[in-house]
Amino acid sequence: MEHYELSDIGRLREQNQDAYAVSEAGRYPVFVLCDGMGGHRAGEIASTEAASDIVKTMEDLMAEDDGSLFVKITSAVSHANNHVYSMSVSEPAYGGMGTTCDVCVVSQEDGAYIGHVGDSRVYIFNGHGLYQITKDHSLVEEMIDQGRLTRDEALTYERRNYITRAIGTQATVQTDTYLVSFKPGDIILMCSDGLTNMVAEIDIAYILSDKTGLEDKARRLIELANDNGGQDNITVVLIKR
Repeated sequence: MEHYELSDIGRLREQNQDAYAVSEAGRYPVFVLCDGMGGHRAGEIASTEAASDIVKTMEDLMAEDDGSLFVKITSAVSHANNHVYSMSVSEPAYGGMGTTCDVCVVSQEDGAYIGHVGDSRVYIFNGHGLYQITKDHSLVEEMIDQGRLTRDEALTYERRNYITRAIGTQATVQTDTYLVSFKPGDIILMCSDGLTNMVAEIDIAYILSDKTGLEDKARRLIELANDNGGQDNITVVLIKR
């Protein structure tokens, strides 16, 4: 297995509030991507604290033999939620801060275990194409489900950045979990919405299909997002079996 991570501030933001963390210390590699939100520096604090907290908690939990990976991921996300929420209510400058979160744990036996909160995304690219694994926790996704908005309309909807679930904004958080087959040659893409709001999935698939290495793919994805406007921070985590 190989992996590569890259984050970019984009063309319009003054801060990069995205964060990622990787651990290969335990039995299973752990990858975390977070996209923070909040006032001055608060989003950056939320994403950085959540990513590092999840990795540390996962390392501790995986040192124990009992319990499924789904349970460990959910526990780690809940632990990070408690940590960020406690910071937000105890420090006025951090009030209301939060972050999206995606966690990927790669198991040689089963595939890739995914934990998801917010509107950052996890995709898998394989011989059949590019497939979105996670479902956005966002206002526009709810409106699409209700038939009140089309996918095309959602691209320009004024409240398209409003998320309905995040780490740190409430005392508790619900984590969606997924198990996906991850075969040799497959690529998992974890990314913040700074990529998916700027680059069409067909273009993402084209870059991932090229015979270049993961570093080149990551750089090209971010370059294309910036070429298309770079309206937000852009972070990608690529994992190849």
